[in-house]
Amino acid sequence: MINKLVVGSRASSLALTQTRYVIQELRKTNPNTEFVIKKIKTKGDLLLSKDLNKILDKGFFVSEIQNELLHNSIDIAIHSLKDLPYDVNSKLKSFTVTKRQDPMDVLVIKKRLKTKKLKDLKLVGTSSIRRQKQIQMIHKDVKVKSLRGNVETRIQKLDKGEYDGIILAAAGLKRLGLEKRITKYFNVNEMTPAAGQGALAVEFRKNDKKTLSILKKIQDKSTEICVNEERSFLKNVGGGCSSPDAVLCIIENDKIKIEGKIFDSNRKKYIAGTMVKDLGNHKEIGVKLAKQLKSKLSPVSAKHVILTNEGDINGFYNLVKNNFKVHHFPLLKILPIEFKINNLESYDYVIFTSKNGVKNFFSKVKISENVKFICIGNKTEQMLNKYGYVSLHTSKKNYSEIMATELEKNKLINGENVLLVQGKIAKDDLRFELKKFCNVDRVNVYSTNAKEDLNEKLEKLISSISTFTVFTSPSAFDSFIKFYNPNKTKIISIGNTTTKYIESKGYDCMLTSQMQSYEGISESIIKHFY
Repeated sequence: MINKLVVGSRASSLALTQTRYVIQELRKTNPNTEFVIKKIKTKGDLLLSKDLNKILDKGFFVSEIQNELLHNSIDIAIHSLKDLPYDVNSKLKSFTVTKRQDPMDVLVIKKRLKTKKLKDLKLVGTSSIRRQKQIQMIHKDVKVKSLRGNVETRIQKLDKGEYDGIILAAAGLKRLGLEKRITKYFNVNEMTPAAGQGALAVEFRKNDKKTLSILKKIQDKSTEICVNEERSFLKNVGGGCSSPDAVLCIIENDKIKIEGKIFDSNRKKYIAGTMVKDLGNHKEIGVKLAKQLKSKLSPVSAKHVILTNEGDINGFYNLVKNNFKVHHFPLLKILPIEFKINNLESYDYVIFTSKNGVKNFFSKVKISENVKFICIGNKTEQMLNKYGYVSLHTSKKNYSEIMATELEKNKLINGENVLLVQGKIAKDDLRFELKKFCNVDRVNVYSTNAKEDLNEKLEKLISSISTFTVFTSPSAFDSFIKFYNPNKTKIISIGNTTTKYIESKGYDCMLTSQMQSYEGISESIIKHFY
């Protein structure tokens, strides 16, 4: 028996209602277990002014809750399944629980509006690109305006007159007791729902077998089968929480039926299809329908990716192989600076955090054979190898705290004398962390300087076609916003530090790489689109 479970939930009324419902079901088989709800605010709850169609971060509504799981602050998390990315953290496990609520979308019209007909509405609110595309297919003259906030906030905005009508999930309204506000239920042909809409998911640590055993007891088999096929469909068409693609799977009379839509951006219309199989003989029906619909799409035009990093772009080669058109406009120039190192022989280790650090260090310094080296990133290690030296440890994550933790754990430099080689604008976080367990000095060997003029080719490119611009550092973004409008392109970031900086300037990152390397960015971009 488990004495106590801390349950993580978003803080909205709907999220808490859903969480309490799951706890109620768990109590039926675990009457002696204490359940404590911990409210957690996600990025999606805090950035309410951001347009969801410009934010393609697949963990926008769940990342902070997942972090609480990974840090053992909570035992389980309750999510709306449609918010949960299908790329699960390797240390976490998730599945759907309880019977699915109504999966369909509905129209809610403002109070005191005389008409109840969709065709008479002039302004409709929704934050979903999927709903936006489908409503414009059945009502071409309607104007769609972005709508954010929890369910109650959205209805308040409606009744204040900001919209004629809004589109919401039937499940949320029913769970909150607001079913009377529903004006119209869309049928599956008018508006196919999002994968997993109306279903709830639990997430927990993969190694927690006791929690797994009690969560399994509240699974609903039919719901599990249907939402798994829907999510397989979405994954195989390359969609996600912020894509226009839609799918619904149902089980009736021992038959499983899946209806899906994928948006053809070239033709500006949906490609739709249906597949029916006998239950038990339905393996990968979602995958099969996805492949069938994808084969009907018009040829894909190349997506234009702008690289802003200084130096070579060999690490982005996979983008070219996958039909991306790559443009390289370096926004920074790296210049060597004068530096002096007193008593170089006294250091046991030299740590390099970038390939520019390696290059500019060895342009001025001759070092004894006794000194050993440590690097952050494969590119840094490769540059070190060119000078005939080997890295005893290479950290793959370009985060100060993570690298310091790795080094402290492997005891490679504990108590040793260390020289940290960095660029002039680098933060002092790594030196601060290293000081906790070794003797460390820092030397700056290069400066990062912004380009001082506008590149007319770059300006023309972002102004004339749809582009995706990759930023590998905060300084590259600073250089960009001096001369160009970030709203003209979709922004891709190398990692969390750069993303946080971009957001602090008031702009949205479409995608943040999970690996801090050029290869990692390429993999994230390819994975996102394909």
